[in-house]
Amino acid sequence: MSQPQHQAKLDRLLKTLVKPAIQFEPQADTAAIAASCESKYGGLPYTEAGDTWPSCPTCDTDLTFVTQIRDERENVLFVFYYCFECFPWGLESEAKGQWVIKLYPDPSMEKLIPIEGELDDEFALTPCTLISSPVEVLPDWQDLDSISPEVGHLCEMLNAYSPWEAYEEAVDRTHYLNDYATLLGGYPRFIQGSIEATCPTCNAPMQFYAQIDSEDEANLMWGDVGLVYFFRCPQHPHQFYFELQCH
Repeated sequence: MSQPQHQAKLDRLLKTLVKPAIQFEPQADTAAIAASCESKYGGLPYTEAGDTWPSCPTCDTDLTFVTQIRDERENVLFVFYYCFECFPWGLESEAKGQWVIKLYPDPSMEKLIPIEGELDDEFALTPCTLISSPVEVLPDWQDLDSISPEVGHLCEMLNAYSPWEAYEEAVDRTHYLNDYATLLGGYPRFIQGSIEATCPTCNAPMQFYAQIDSEDEANLMWGDVGLVYFFRCPQHPHQFYFELQCH
């Protein structure tokens, strides 16, 4: 088989691996200061009756509201708080409560009851609206062995010394997303290595749910231009695994 034939076969195989996702890009917006049930960074979070602002058990300060993402697939609102003072990485040795996820089914303005955290939070994000767009995502090169060994083999045939370059060239040809970005669904793009998470309730493998990139527009930086990743149990939807990776 010639090189063009290998490339054509590789492009066909990549189409079978594509997963849909939603990409979010921040846009600074003073309207995002107010509490709402829409996707955004910073400002006031969506809260309902009985909610209190979460605080860090280690440094005893209010967590910073980072983001909320409207998941239209389930009609839930994913709300994420984080302690930038303690800067947890998701390690087992870290105290629980240094990051908090709240999941609200069927969010609405009728249910919203705003609450406020510390008014002088030095880590507060720049309020931003999140602009969403549907994308099609391909897996990271380092995960190909477990997803499609055939794709990896074809890349080796195209470039025996640097097969990952053949993969990146194929990604460029197909115009699918395979880059660092804030995503809901799709595949994760790891900085330091793959994540294998298990549910603490049922011990089953957790599935990739979302990743949040460093975003200059929102004044959000995860270490040295890093990302945070969220995995979720399909059987216990309120069980999340969190990990931060950076360069």
